[in-house]
Amino acid sequence: MQRALLPALILGLVAGCAAEAEKETSTLSIACEMAKCDCISDSLVFFDTKPVQWKPDGKAYCPKDYHLRRLSPAPTNAI
Repeated sequence: MQRALLPALILGLVAGCAAEAEKETSTLSIACEMAKCDCISDSLVFFDTKPVQWKPDGKAYCPKDYHLRRLSPAPTNAI
């Protein structure tokens, strides 16, 4: 019984992580409109970067095998 539960648990965790990563990327693509970002390699994290690209709707994105990284904090709203 435990052996049957382990793969289901692992799949659930992986699916949850993938959904969270997609949500974070979507949020970051909007945040990069107000904060400096770049695209960093999925495999060579410290050495390979590219500039952010922009979709017609104004959201930031990266080429294949790269992901967005925020370089500066987003501005705070002063009221």
